[in-house]
Amino acid sequence: MQESKRCDILIRGGMVFDGTGEPGGCADVAITDERIVAIGELEHWEAGQTIDATGLCVAPAFIDLHTHSDFSSLHNPDQISVLYQGVGTQVVGNCGLGVGQMMDAPAFKSERRWLEPYGIEVDWHNLDEHLKRVETTGIGTNYIPLCAHGTLRKRVMGFENRLPNAQELDALKGEVEETMSAGAWGFTTGLEYTPGSYANAEEITELAKVAAKFGGFYATHLRNEGDTLVENVEEALQIAAEAELPLQLSHHKAEGRVNWGKVHTTLAMVSEAVGQGHDVMLDVYPYIAYQTSMAVAFLPPWALAGEPRDIVARLKAPETRQQLIEEIRAKAHDWNLASIGSVPRNRAVQGKSVAEAAAEANQPPEEFLLDLLLDEHGFVSVANFVVNEEDLRTVLTYPLTMIGSDGIGYRPEGKMSEERPHPRSYGAFPRVLARYTRDEGLLSLHETIFKMTGMPAARLGLTDRGTLMTGCYADIVIFNYSTIQDHSTFENPHQLAEGVEHLMINGRWALKDRQLTGSRAGRVLRKNA
Repeated sequence: MQESKRCDILIRGGMVFDGTGEPGGCADVAITDERIVAIGELEHWEAGQTIDATGLCVAPAFIDLHTHSDFSSLHNPDQISVLYQGVGTQVVGNCGLGVGQMMDAPAFKSERRWLEPYGIEVDWHNLDEHLKRVETTGIGTNYIPLCAHGTLRKRVMGFENRLPNAQELDALKGEVEETMSAGAWGFTTGLEYTPGSYANAEEITELAKVAAKFGGFYATHLRNEGDTLVENVEEALQIAAEAELPLQLSHHKAEGRVNWGKVHTTLAMVSEAVGQGHDVMLDVYPYIAYQTSMAVAFLPPWALAGEPRDIVARLKAPETRQQLIEEIRAKAHDWNLASIGSVPRNRAVQGKSVAEAAAEANQPPEEFLLDLLLDEHGFVSVANFVVNEEDLRTVLTYPLTMIGSDGIGYRPEGKMSEERPHPRSYGAFPRVLARYTRDEGLLSLHETIFKMTGMPAARLGLTDRGTLMTGCYADIVIFNYSTIQDHSTFENPHQLAEGVEHLMINGRWALKDRQLTGSRAGRVLRKNA
């Protein structure tokens, strides 16, 4: 008679997907403390707690490689909208924007507006201090920081629209070194946003070389994802090659009808670079609308120069206002495709298209847009439906593409429920599983899970998360493949996804029987720690 073994938790009878890209198979999973201790036919094992996973999928908890949840980590530490998607690890500091590197200074006014309404004061001075505060508060998911170029440039140069001198470049390098030493996993740029947009390829390459010394990768929000998409992908490939570090193309897409189809060219460029020995990957979210600052989306680059008060001054001045109206009108935007997002002072227009809201205000769309930005001191978000569905499918199915929400952890009640976020914050991962995998068969289930687990783990260099193997941390999602579904929409975003039955992070239940446990089971993960 076989001797029985014991564990703390035994997950029995589920369809286990190990996160390596291989098809799933029926197996049991045993957990003791925070680690997986056995996988297979464990009929003789005994456990303090047994979970019947018959008819359910058991997989590594999903890894969201591209988030901005550092903006909500301190006032929404439970990260509810993320947990209900089955996500156990979030990577923060993307697009060159890093809350952990900001300071209590005027240059960071735009970042502080995300924190101050929730009573969060910037009492940290660097990434290390921020991470310690996150640890003290507790966090619902694992928390992986990146080094954000735009934020560190503000620390050294403010909003100066020029290249750094030798002394400033040394200071920028020092900032990268300090942040990577504190545990950042990579270096990110947001080259569409000021002041990161003022950097040239040479500056970015020099800073990326510092990150490379720490084993980091380079993730970039390109300068433009529309008219100059191809040229900007070429720039990113060149920077990564010269700095000798892996490249991650963030939320890859082609914006605007005239640019649809360009992703075939950019993906061919990636394939060619990989064929030459370079490490290049991408992430994507499963929606045909992006969401960003209304000013960034519609104002010309010259109007975005400087601090928020400088932008407001241009909106007020009659001569620059008229020039803005003329330049925006010349772009011939379809204002029916632009849905107004979060507007703190004018909640009534949230969710309306610019065309609809302008008509109600009896104004031309361009003038309405400028007045709204002026009244909100430039802080308005917009969802713009200018991505092609077939392009999205092309990028999604590309073998080197992972899933990244580009979202923020929300909660569906309280003050956060007044905001108008992109539905990706509530539904990106279930949407890929439900719509593109189960319902349409665009991807197989094991391929999709690989894009959410083993692939991002490999990009990060995680060896004990992202896969279900003996010895790995017990970050495990158990979901019902027949019912998993996103419910968040642009019209009604604060809707939790369904289908995740249980979620375990570091051996502790974050969700149990579809209910929050309140355990805040996540950890801050520092590279090389």
